[in-house]
Amino acid sequence: MNISPRGLLSSLLIVIGSLALVSPARAADTVISYQLPATDTAGIAAVGAPGISACAGPCGTLRLSPNTAVTAQRQGMLIFSAPGGTSIVSASIRLRYRTKQQGVSVHLQRRVAGQWLDGQRLRSSGGTTTSVTTGAGASAVAVTLTADSAIPARVVKAEGENTVAVSSVQLTVRDVAIPTVAWTAGDPASGAWQRATVCGSYAARDVGLGVDRVEYAVGQTSAVVTTGTGTLLQPRPLSAEGGICIDTHSVGDGTFGTSLTAVDTGPAGNRSPAVSGLMHIDNTPPVVTFQPPTEVEARLPSSQLAAMDATSGIDHLTADIDGLPAVLRTVNGLTTVTPTSPLVDGTHRLAWLAADRAGNVSTGVELFGVADTTPPVIDAVQPLGPANATAVVTAHAADTGSGLSADGWRLAIDGVDVTGAATIDTNGLITFTPTRPWSEGEHAVRATAVDRSGNRTVRAWTFALPVTPPQPAPPAGTTTSDSAPPAVAEPAVALVAGSGDAAAAMTGSRVVRLSLRPSTRRLRSGGNVQLRGQLSGGRAGRVHIEARVGRRWRAVVIVSVGQGGRFATPVRLPSPGVYLVRARAGKATSPTVRLTAQ
Repeated sequence: MNISPRGLLSSLLIVIGSLALVSPARAADTVISYQLPATDTAGIAAVGAPGISACAGPCGTLRLSPNTAVTAQRQGMLIFSAPGGTSIVSASIRLRYRTKQQGVSVHLQRRVAGQWLDGQRLRSSGGTTTSVTTGAGASAVAVTLTADSAIPARVVKAEGENTVAVSSVQLTVRDVAIPTVAWTAGDPASGAWQRATVCGSYAARDVGLGVDRVEYAVGQTSAVVTTGTGTLLQPRPLSAEGGICIDTHSVGDGTFGTSLTAVDTGPAGNRSPAVSGLMHIDNTPPVVTFQPPTEVEARLPSSQLAAMDATSGIDHLTADIDGLPAVLRTVNGLTTVTPTSPLVDGTHRLAWLAADRAGNVSTGVELFGVADTTPPVIDAVQPLGPANATAVVTAHAADTGSGLSADGWRLAIDGVDVTGAATIDTNGLITFTPTRPWSEGEHAVRATAVDRSGNRTVRAWTFALPVTPPQPAPPAGTTTSDSAPPAVAEPAVALVAGSGDAAAAMTGSRVVRLSLRPSTRRLRSGGNVQLRGQLSGGRAGRVHIEARVGRRWRAVVIVSVGQGGRFATPVRLPSPGVYLVRARAGKATSPTVRLTAQ
């Protein structure tokens, strides 16, 4: 084979240029081993010529045919090729050869840039077994049996006189092609927050020895997918597609660099340029703290939830109270939770769910209580003190907790329940308009308001109509038949002393005792005095508290008798003076109590 100096130089430059494309630190060497005889002839070729027989895989031999003329420079070849995309670093050939004729020799050749370059020349008339090394920078090596000069017919007497047999060839090849890899779907470093196990689909290519594996790294954590084995000339597949996943729990929370690479050949193979990115990871659920309502008597109490997520941040927060959606209002990370409808007294259940931007969810249940223990407030009572004969009795009640009960008003005047004849509006105002003028003297009003939680408030007050003064006495010595006896002026409230001790009355064979004790006997006008007493021996469920007005006892309030026969009620003394009060249950009356308002 003749190669011009210019062609040889061009071939060398191409080889040097191709080798320069691969960094020695990144290229990987792989051994391709051909063992002969072989049933798999991939990568092995035998080229005969007139007078030279060639046998490839089954025998791996070249022979000069006996009694056959061979022209000069004719040769047979056994060719051993390296896989595509590789360059031979060295070729170790084990062979036995015999060249009995002077014009016959064995040549070692290598193919560079498509050109065969002649190398070592071997001769042995008696037969030799040896190993030779060749092939640096080539894509294939060949063993030839060459007629260096013309061989006349009948010179070669037998087939074994000029022959070469190859038993093995080991090609140390270097993969000079860099693989490529790309995401085909689901790049985990897409900018969104990630959690748990993340996966992506890749496609890797290589034109050399094939793709050995695909590596995916997030921070210091990596995952590897290894491809399957191939053939002698193609140890790994030239293309690999699939999915690769990584558990981000082992990475940690935060932002980390990612790298997707393909590696060919083996552990030290060529590595593709990395497909890099940034991955945002958050595997920690939000933390939620609960602050119960501070106004436990409110019917629409406000609880507070503070949801925090230090990595990806809170995406949404939901809450319900007793299974019903609640109203949420968030300001500066603090969420106020308010029920949509008033709550009743008792324990209530607030359930919440918080999710961050990565999809981590935390849930919780908190219990809080609502208990209205504050009674309503009764104000704006009228009339109070002096009044006219047609005065309208009014009172207003308000409750900031559970609110007034639907039937929470009771109004009694002079001991008579007039609630049914009164008007009650939605603002808590009760109004009683008399159907006939009030009588002269003092009238006692008792208003009771009850809220939905059963808290009760009683407000008692009085108003008075002026008493008609007595007729003046006629002058001395004058009488008329139609003149009336002089009237005696009588105070509106009689001044009679009373001890307040128990008084007894006989009812059949049973003795009923009734006592009445004031909290104080002297107070400022307009103030309240608490009257307490006890009924023993009687079965009455109620006790009448009466006041002496003129010559008559008038009921001020009716009090229910509690456990042990005890009862209590406040009484208001609206103006200065002396008041006489007593308790009455059926025929039993307590001693009279004297109260002084200053």
